[in-house]
Amino acid sequence: MEIKVGEIIRAKRTEQKMSLTDLAAQVGISTGYLSQIENGRKQNPKLETILRIIHLLDLDMPMLLGLEPNVESYLNRIPSLLKMVFARERNLQVLGDVEVQRKFCAISEKVLDARYVIGEKELYNLFLEDVRTQTENALKRYIALQIILERNGVKPA
Repeated sequence: MEIKVGEIIRAKRTEQKMSLTDLAAQVGISTGYLSQIENGRKQNPKLETILRIIHLLDLDMPMLLGLEPNVESYLNRIPSLLKMVFARERNLQVLGDVEVQRKFCAISEKVLDARYVIGEKELYNLFLEDVRTQTENALKRYIALQIILERNGVKPA
C-alpha cells in the first residue's frame, strides 16, 4: 500500500478539524499551494514548508517521508481515522469505474444472497470467512503475477 505525503497531511488536518485555509495561513503559504501538496500535484515542496506543516500537525517525520524500516509498525501508528480516510479515497477511485461497480455489485449480491441459502448463522459466518480467505489468496496470486510480469519487462495495458 502506497501512502502519499499529501494524503497524510490532508487526513491529519481533517482529523484536527483544521480547514485548508487555516493551515495554509499558519504555514505561510497560499491555500492553493497547500491544496496542490495535499493532492500530490506539488511533488517537491520546500523543506521549510514541510517542516512547518509537520510541526503544526504534530506529524512524525520518518513516517511522513516513508523512512520507517517496518511498514507495519508505522501503519499501526496511523490513527484509525486516517486509515478510514485512506480507504475511502482508494475505494472511491476504484468504484469510479462503471465496470468495476457492476462486478462488485454482482459479487456482493451473491455473498448476501448466500445468507438466505445457508440458513444457519454459524455456517454463513464460516462461508464469509472462506470468501475472505479465498479473496486474499487470489490477491496474493495476482500480485505475484504482476511482479513476474514487471521483472520480464511486460507493462500493464
